[in-house]
Formats: sequence, C-alpha cells, structure tokens
Amino acid sequence: MKKLTLAVFAIFAFTFFSCEVEPAGGENLEAIAGKGKIKAAKNDNSPQFDFSEECLKSEAILYAGQTIEVGKVTVSQSEGNYVITYEITNDEWCITETHLSVVTAPEYFPINNAGNPKNGNFEYSNEFACEKTVTYEVPFEKGPYIAAHAVVECASSSPETIAANLPETVEFCTVNQGPDAYLNITIAEGGLAGNYGSWCIDNDSPISLNNCYTANVYSLNDELPEGAFEYPENFDLVNWLLNQNIVGELSPSSNEAYTYGDLQFAIWKLLDDIEDEDCEECSLGSFTPDHVSELVVLAQENGEGFAAECGAVTGVILIPEGVQPLIIPTPLECNSCEETAWADGCPFPGNNWATYFEYAQ
Repeated sequence: MKKLTLAVFAIFAFTFFSCEVEPAGGENLEAIAGKGKIKAAKNDNSPQFDFSEECLKSEAILYAGQTIEVGKVTVSQSEGNYVITYEITNDEWCITETHLSVVTAPEYFPINNAGNPKNGNFEYSNEFACEKTVTYEVPFEKGPYIAAHAVVECASSSPETIAANLPETVEFCTVNQGPDAYLNITIAEGGLAGNYGSWCIDNDSPISLNNCYTANVYSLNDELPEGAFEYPENFDLVNWLLNQNIVGELSPSSNEAYTYGDLQFAIWKLLDDIEDEDCEECSLGSFTPDHVSELVVLAQENGEGFAAECGAVTGVILIPEGVQPLIIPTPLECNSCEETAWADGCPFPGNNWATYFEYAQ
C-alpha cells in the first residue's frame, strides 16, 4: 500500500512541475511575443551590419547605376509623419518604380541570407509612367532608418516617357512660312529646343510673323483646356497626317503635288468649324479645295486611334495666350535605358551596392 501511495504522489508531482518548464533563456514564449520585436536568432554565418560608419542625414543623393547622380531623397516631418520625397533633378531621367523601407533598426530591413536588401518586400512600393517627384508619408513609429530604392529610365526611353517629360511652358519665336510647313518657329531653350515646322490649329485666332510668345505645352494625351478646340477628338487624325510627309506628294486625282496650304486647311477642317469660303483670304499660299477634301478623307479612313511609335513624330500642342495655338511634329527619338537607384548612405552587409541612411532631425 505504501508503494502504491508513493507512485501516485510521484505521478502527481511530475505532472504539476512539468507545467512550469520554461524555454531556454528563462522567458516563456508568451512574454517574448508580447514585446512585439521577435526576430529569429542568427547563427555565426548570418550577415552583420557594420555600425562604425555614421549615416545621419535629412537629404541623400539618389545615385543610378552607382555613379550617376539623378536626384535626391529628402526627409522632413509633418503631423507625426516623415515626409519622404524622391526628386529627380537630372532632366535626362525619370522615375518608373519606387521601393521604400522605414524601420527602427537596420537589422529589420528585409534582407536575404547574403545580406542584400529584398526591395521587392519593402513596405512602400509603386509604379509610374515617368515621374519627376514621388512622396510618401510614413508614421514616426516606423523608425528613423530609411532605405530608398528606385528604378529610373531615360526620359526618352519611349513615346510615353517623352510625352510625360515635356516642359510645362516654352518660349518660341515665329520665323516664316513654307515651303514645307505653314509656320516655322524656333524654341531656344529646354527639352524642346530646336527648329520646327508648325501648324495652326484654331482658325479663329491670329498669330504674327517675327514675334515671340510664351505657350503652355500639352501632349496629345493630356487634358486640354475646355473649349479650346471645336473637335479635340480628331487630334489622332491630325497626328496621322503629320506622319505621312504629305507635302510634295502627288494627289491621285490631279497628279499635282500637295502644298503646305492644302495640309494646313485640312488640319483646320478636322479641328475647327471652317468652310472653303472662310479661307478665301487666308494666308495659306496656294491650296486646292479638292486636295484639302482628299486629305480629310484619308485621315478619317486611316487615322482613328493613331499613336506614333519610336522613330516617328508626335504632335505637341503649344497654346499661347490670346493668339493662334500651334501643333509641332516632335521626333520620337527613343533611347531605351533603365537603371536601379539608391539613396546614398551606409552599405548593406551583402555584396551589392545598396545603401540606407538614418534620418537626422
């Protein structure tokens, strides 16, 4: 009977004390989880950050391909948030992707076993057509350590990036008329600098030779000022005409060459309310009403939905205040290139050139 009693007591004692066993380290798992910063223990082969270099800054240079300075990343504060802004300052580049991570300590950046950042896992990411400025607001509690990655492209990498990178305004001067365009103009400065044969796109407004003007710039995909044109939906037809090199080609009906006057009148007819008799005193040079009608029909039959590709030209609209707006055929000289970019700072422990920095207030 004594042996049985001792056995029962032993079983009870083992059961009772087994419920009090703690994990190695002296803290139970629930207590550890409550601290909110669980991180798997690293073995001796895990990558280690080098904290001997200080990376305190509120503005970091944005480098593409390690050596090309394309812009900067700045940090400021607003109502409990960091305001983190990517800004491209090099006119030849623009942003197509951003990946941003903000953490309390560098060890908490998403990295792989080799110590390289996994920017695809960064908390803040986005894609763009071709942006010069991208801004994020991040709560203070995320921490002061910032890894700012971007993908940048040449601003001339595609028709879309060229259009997105147009200047907002230009100054241009009118030079003369003909023989290949209605109005020849020069743009002295900026991304559109050059000489152009332009076409008027609103017969209701005048424009003078040998004068200079300031104009707002629009691509054909932009939202145009309301009421600026009678038939803005026909700009794709005009864009098709601009790509046909029609001036000097022979009309199939008359076997005579199309003139710049023929093309200018056709553009007006597509975009404006104008009749043949309205242009009896137009300063178009020579034009033939039958030629004009042929060009309008050709554009209507072939130009719907037309969008120019690399190697062609695309119409860019200039709208000066109080005078005739113009459309200029702009060459799409695409130059495809893409680079990865990082905001400068301290290196990650891996073998690539990725960097991060600590925000300095």
